[in-house]
Amino acid sequence: MSAKKTILENEIEKYQKLVDEIDEIVLKEINYSRKQLELDLEHLRQWLKDQHHLPDCRLKESDNFLTMYLTGCKGSVETVKRKLDAYYTLRGKSEIYRDRDPMDVEYRKMCKLWHQILVPKPSKNRADHILIARLSDNEEEIPVNAMVHSFKRMINISEISLRLFKIIHKSIVILDFDRYPAALTHSISPSIVRDCHLIQEKTFPFRVSKIICINVSSLVEFVINSVAKPLLKKKIRDRIIVTSKGCEELLKYIDKDILPKDMQGDYPLTVKEINDAWNDYELENRDWFINELSEEVDETKRIDTGVKYTEDALFGVQGTLKKLVVD
Repeated sequence: MSAKKTILENEIEKYQKLVDEIDEIVLKEINYSRKQLELDLEHLRQWLKDQHHLPDCRLKESDNFLTMYLTGCKGSVETVKRKLDAYYTLRGKSEIYRDRDPMDVEYRKMCKLWHQILVPKPSKNRADHILIARLSDNEEEIPVNAMVHSFKRMINISEISLRLFKIIHKSIVILDFDRYPAALTHSISPSIVRDCHLIQEKTFPFRVSKIICINVSSLVEFVINSVAKPLLKKKIRDRIIVTSKGCEELLKYIDKDILPKDMQGDYPLTVKEINDAWNDYELENRDWFINELSEEVDETKRIDTGVKYTEDALFGVQGTLKKLVVD
C-alpha cells in the first residue's frame, strides 16, 4: 500500500486519541482482555503461515487487520479462522470481484455519481461508524451496470477499513434514496444483492446494528420489501428502518457530531468531500487492489483444517454464490 498519507488517513489520525480511549470500552463490553488479544494475534499469524492454500498476501496483513477480525468476532479465534478462509476463498466467485482495478472507467464514473463513504470519526461512546450511500447531485446519466460497481465500492470500503481502523464496534448503514431514479431500481439484480450480502456476512467481521433508509419512495419501499428483505436473515430484516422522511430522522439514532454537515450533522466535511477522500485513497493504492487484493486461493494446496470450502459444496456453478448456504 502507498507510503504517502492521503486525506482519508489524515482524517482518521485526527480522531486517533478518541479511538484509543474507546478501544478499552469495546474490549470490556465483549469480555476480551488486551493480553488475550495479543496472544490471539500471535496465534493467528502462525495459523496463516500454515495455510499454504491461501494467497501470499495473507503474510503481509497488519495487526489492524487481524485485530478487526478478533474484536469483530468477539475474540472467537475459530470464527476468525472461518471468516479469514472465506475472505480469501470467495475472491473470484462473484461478479463483484471481477476486475478490481479502481481506475476502471465505469467504476470511476459510478464513484462520482454514487457517493459511498465510511465517516472517519467514530461515535464517542461505542466506536460505532456510519456508512452512507446516496446519489450525488450530478446530472450525468447513471451507467446501466451501476449497481454492480456500487457493490464493488462497498466491498472496497470494507477492505480499506480493515487496514486503516483498529476497532469498529458496530456499523450503522444510511441509504439515502433522494433523487433515486426508477430506472436504477429496476436494474437491481437479486443475485448481486445476494452475493454482496453473503460476502459481507461470510468474510468480513463487521456487525451492522441498523440499516436506515431515508427519503424512500413507494417504489423503492416495494423493492426493499419484496427483493432485498427476503434474501436476508430475520435478525437483519428487523434492523432495517424505512422512512419517507429525510436527514432529520437520522438524529433519532445517530450522534450529530459524526453526521456530515450537509446531512444536518456537525462533522466538518460534506458527503462529497469524504467521498473524494475515499476516491483518492483507492487511486493512491491502485497497485494494491490489482495485485494483493486480486490474489486467489490454490485449492490443490488445501489441507484438512476443519474449514470446508469446495466448489461443489459452497459455490455451486463457477462464478456465482447462488448455492451458498448461510449458516
